[in-house]
Amino acid sequence: MLYLLISAPIFAAILTCFASGKDSDASFRLGLVLSLVIAALGVPLVTGPDLQVSIPWFTLWGTGAQVHLSLASDGLSGWLIQLVTWLTPIAILGSRRQAGSRMREFVVSVFAMEALMIGALLARDLVVFFVCYEGMLIPMVVIIAVFGGIERRTAAMWFFLYTMLGSIFMLVGIWFIAWKMQTTELAAITAGIAAAFEDSPRTMTLLFWSFVLAFAVKVPLVPLHGWQSRTYAETPGAGVVLLAGAMAKIGIYGFLRFVLPIFPEQSAHWADLFIVLGLIGTVGGALVAIAQDDAKRMLAYSSMSHLGLVMVGIFSFAPEALNGAAVQMVAHGFSVAALFLLVGYVESRAQTVGLDDFGALADRTPILAVLFVMAALASAALPGTLNFVGEFELLLGIFNGSGFWVAAIAGLSVILGVVYLLILIQRWFYGKGHGASNRDAMTDLGSAEAIAVIALLIASFFFGFYPKPISDRAGRVAERLGAPAATKAGRPDAVASDAAARVPAVSVATPAPRP
Repeated sequence: MLYLLISAPIFAAILTCFASGKDSDASFRLGLVLSLVIAALGVPLVTGPDLQVSIPWFTLWGTGAQVHLSLASDGLSGWLIQLVTWLTPIAILGSRRQAGSRMREFVVSVFAMEALMIGALLARDLVVFFVCYEGMLIPMVVIIAVFGGIERRTAAMWFFLYTMLGSIFMLVGIWFIAWKMQTTELAAITAGIAAAFEDSPRTMTLLFWSFVLAFAVKVPLVPLHGWQSRTYAETPGAGVVLLAGAMAKIGIYGFLRFVLPIFPEQSAHWADLFIVLGLIGTVGGALVAIAQDDAKRMLAYSSMSHLGLVMVGIFSFAPEALNGAAVQMVAHGFSVAALFLLVGYVESRAQTVGLDDFGALADRTPILAVLFVMAALASAALPGTLNFVGEFELLLGIFNGSGFWVAAIAGLSVILGVVYLLILIQRWFYGKGHGASNRDAMTDLGSAEAIAVIALLIASFFFGFYPKPISDRAGRVAERLGAPAATKAGRPDAVASDAAARVPAVSVATPAPRP
């Protein structure tokens, strides 16, 4: 089942390659149908039992460690895979105008990216994870460089350089761990790394930072966010659906799945630094978003603000915050994807997304206006949306884990989020603006475009009223993964006892490390 989930998008990409390059409609229809089939295949991951499979693959050069094609699914990876597989048909559905005559190439890139993201979320071997984690860059760079805006090649280059440079350190760290411990399997490393490096605390710190840099770039966490605004601005709206809606979450997933369990002592030691950086990102990102005059850049900094809040919650180590982090990753995926889709629709019609380039669009494009307001309300954590559940749990957990003032500063970002979204809505849909020609070029949404956004809004509101499936499965796993770091930080042990009762531990045999 797990191997099928990874191979299905690969087969879909191959099938799409045989579609006629001249018939973009055929590629569109084929891609949409195949993506919906793959989305259906992923449903058992969140409705059935946890799954695990492992087979030997190859011996890692220079280490003697056996790499295993080790895959597993639990509540956290299962729900994030749901997010990936649900956003894939949404991206295809919303790409018809933006991909144009090169629809086949766009769909193939999307399927390749989907396969690699699913692989990263299922991987329980560090080498397998690294291959998928870095492999995601290739189709994303293609989407940016081929289908992006005027500065698309520059944006693609910066995105590639930032992420690759950050991951080089993790590659070295993985190789060293494999050489020392004679294994690359996550369970064995988590169980035995403290003993293997018992006499080398400085080495453990260096290994910790090698992983942190790779994941912090993807989130992105301040000060490693230099690539984000340019890349988001130049990527087509349908591409940003996957970039902001799914790929950025895998950076946060890396902290939960790898950093906290493997390096609990170092995570606890540096927690205050990450809380400060998260606060700078969540409040600073919101303030910078307010100052933007470009809708895509505004939403880019909005995304940085939301994910900065998640990082504060993770390093507060409180069970509510860890649970809220898992919920918010899914919630933010729905809302940010809807907003970027809508902005992408505007850009494909008028070739601009400047805040002063329109005005009074509500009269000309009422469907666009209604859906944009609803997506903005979801992003602003309106009660009844999944974002509200995630942010409420995050702020409660931050208050319990880090105190009143940290929670108060973090909560400021929620208020600022309402401000920049209201600015965007007012200037585009109800203001006078200065772009009569741009306004005249606007037409309302077609049925496929509207359906893509409506599907995301339905998910946000449905799970907002019924968050239990996500909170109970994804949230509890996040609590368990954060338990060792919470214990090292001297936080209440409710995280470990509560989560351990719900998530069975995996028994592993730890190979003897090198002396």
